[in-house]
Amino acid sequence: MKGTVVATWMKTNRELFGDKAVNEAMNRVGWKQNKIFSPIENVDDDKVKTVIKHIASSQNMDVKLLWRKIGQDNIKTFNKYYPAFFQHENVYSFLKSMFDVHVVMTKKFAGAKPPLLTINPISSKEAIFTYNSSRGMFDYFLGLLDGVFAHFKEKIRVEEISRTNTTLDLKLVFEKDIYYSQKYSFNKLLSLGFIKNFGAKAALFTFIISLIVTIPLMGLDNILKSLIASSLSGIATFIGVSLMLAPINRIKEELNNVVENKYHIDGEIKTYDFFEDIYNSIKKHKNIIQADFVGFKGITDEMNAFINNINCISNSMDTTSSEISGIVEQVADNAIVQANNTDDAVQSLNGNIGALKNIVENENSNKIQLETAMEKINNSYEEIDNASKNISISLDKFNDVKVKGTHLENRAKDITNIVSIVSGISDQTNLLALNASIEAARAGEQGRGFVVVADSIKKLSEQSKDAVKEVNSNLKQFRDEIKTLVEQIEVQYNLLEQETASLGVVRNISFEANSSIQKVATSMIETIEKLNKEADSISMAYKNIEALSTIAEENSASSE
Repeated sequence: MKGTVVATWMKTNRELFGDKAVNEAMNRVGWKQNKIFSPIENVDDDKVKTVIKHIASSQNMDVKLLWRKIGQDNIKTFNKYYPAFFQHENVYSFLKSMFDVHVVMTKKFAGAKPPLLTINPISSKEAIFTYNSSRGMFDYFLGLLDGVFAHFKEKIRVEEISRTNTTLDLKLVFEKDIYYSQKYSFNKLLSLGFIKNFGAKAALFTFIISLIVTIPLMGLDNILKSLIASSLSGIATFIGVSLMLAPINRIKEELNNVVENKYHIDGEIKTYDFFEDIYNSIKKHKNIIQADFVGFKGITDEMNAFINNINCISNSMDTTSSEISGIVEQVADNAIVQANNTDDAVQSLNGNIGALKNIVENENSNKIQLETAMEKINNSYEEIDNASKNISISLDKFNDVKVKGTHLENRAKDITNIVSIVSGISDQTNLLALNASIEAARAGEQGRGFVVVADSIKKLSEQSKDAVKEVNSNLKQFRDEIKTLVEQIEVQYNLLEQETASLGVVRNISFEANSSIQKVATSMIETIEKLNKEADSISMAYKNIEALSTIAEENSASSE
């Protein structure tokens, strides 16, 4: 089966059912989806039938119905590519020309085996149409008939007469007359069933008429004379008509020259009757055809020159094609290597992207933890600063306590001085009591009362002295304790002052560290964001490289 027809069938199926169904069917028989069928290519019939069967199965359609649909649509395709074959007035003339078309196609494509189509009229509106093909594609043939009827917009009744494995006979009933048979009874009568010579027919007619005329004129007694006269008239008519029909032979020769395409012979006849007109008409038609042939010959010469140029170009292209073929093979090898390298790069890049994504995810998690730590560090700095302020306040209060302790120690010293004064007063009082006792003793009886007073004063002085000693002792102990307390407060104050200074240093260091950490954290966050952007960019680059890998594979396949 020729590639031209198969290509038309595939095109029809793509228009009817889409590329997917046709591509799957072509893959079933090992054909590439973009296979180009050459006009001179012989395609295996079994593969074609397998493809059509698979398409019908995928569409839940009967194979016979699919062949019929293909036939109906193919008429449109054939009309598009071969419009000259469809330049007919009706279906009958189109079908009648199909035999000649298939003969031309057989000559044009070596090895082509188109079906034989013959149509024979059996009446003015009926004809027998015969399809003969070793492939027996009757459903496709019936689909083509449906398409022809639709193209010429004629309603034709089809009746199947007989069918074998290779032949189908149909009876077609047309709406209009397709055949006529004109009969001339007088000419047929004069032929007597066997006379075909026109002069003989004219002689017979003259003989009969002369006999009919002469018998009544000469009587039955002279019937022999009548027969002789009639015969002579018939012979004369035969000779005269034959001589007058002599130009018919030249006319026949001229017609044969036209049939045999012999246009180099020219001439004319002189009869001064209709034969001359007929010959001139034939000659005029011959001249027209000859002029057309001259034009065709010029076109043919131009086509031959064009074909010679094409052949030269073809030879050049053949050489170039061989060179290109070698280059394409190198390109194909390089494309394969490039595709493999690109695929390896894609896989490696895919792994790197995966690892980078994991790093980015970890960094994003660290970013969240870092922000949380930053917040805690800020809170810690604020707490240290508040503690430093509170300690400073406490230090001031400790200083007040220390000052008040020193003041209290001084007051204790003042009290000790007062107690010393009281002790002196007690000693003087005791001395005064002693003097009073001496004076009372001197006074005798009069001085006894004064002695009692002196003794009371003495006791009071002694008691005051003992009290002063006890107060002085307690006051000394109290002063020592105050002094010890003041000293301890001073030590603790100095320690607290040192710790406050250290805490201030720590606070300042914490502030500086906090500022540095904030800068580092901000930089890390910016780095993480840039890392996210770079990861997205690398992902885009991966997609682009993956696309390049696909293109490289396609280029490799195309080169192959």
